[in-house]
Amino acid sequence: MKTYHIISNPAAGKKKSLKNLATVEKFFAAKGVAFETHLSVCERDATSIARRLTENGATEIVTLGGDGTLHEVLNGLKDPSACNLGLIPSGTGNDFAERIGIPMEAEKAASLILNGEAKSTDYLEMDGVRCMNVAGIGMDVDVLQRCKKGKLKGKIKYLLSLVQSLFAFKGIKVKIESEGREEERSVLLAGACNGSQFGGGIRICPVAEVDDKKLDAVIVDCIGGKLKIIKAFMELMKGRILQYPAATHFLCDRLKFIPQKPCPAQLDGEIYTGLNFDISIKSGLKFYR
Repeated sequence: MKTYHIISNPAAGKKKSLKNLATVEKFFAAKGVAFETHLSVCERDATSIARRLTENGATEIVTLGGDGTLHEVLNGLKDPSACNLGLIPSGTGNDFAERIGIPMEAEKAASLILNGEAKSTDYLEMDGVRCMNVAGIGMDVDVLQRCKKGKLKGKIKYLLSLVQSLFAFKGIKVKIESEGREEERSVLLAGACNGSQFGGGIRICPVAEVDDKKLDAVIVDCIGGKLKIIKAFMELMKGRILQYPAATHFLCDRLKFIPQKPCPAQLDGEIYTGLNFDISIKSGLKFYR
């Protein structure tokens, strides 16, 4: 009998994760399913748990949390192609879950894991770090940094940070390299997408597919004054950024951003410093969806 290993972040989604965990445990028990629960107690602990489990032969991994918890678990898998990954959305944004159609109700998501199919799903890898959804540099990172400093909670915190960034962010000069093309641009944001949205539903690349074995590059130039920057982000909020004149979108296997000055990057909403933004698409992960 297979054993499902639930890796849960009790801090995700305020109290949603604790409620969802109780629901899933009750559901699995009622179905006669073998399962074990593993609680993460600090940052990156879910990565350590996933690594220990998969190194010891676990093949059924269930993430109970948000995009950040999924990011940690993905980075702990010894071999992403050697296990099946499930997700019980329990965070604040749940962007990747929403993109691939995982039910937001815990019992329905658990039922999908038991009765659904683990399908081949792409992910990104940047300088040795895996990314499930979206990675980028630019204004999105500035927004996240402001979020971490703010005292508010939830989506209102993100929106307030976004407004602050609109008036403070001045763009990044970056060299862009991808499959024979090379150019220097001043960008508002530059991202590599596997999923289509971030920040709790902001659609940066609505056309992105998670199983096409291609990453979607989305680059928005920093041109004009603040009014044009505000207009660009209004289009982003409406899911129409790819139609904006200063936006560039293309598919590729590998993408490299070389900023003129060192700057942090975000991967699945987690901020990293000191990484080379040399990112490629990977396939073989099997995800219940």
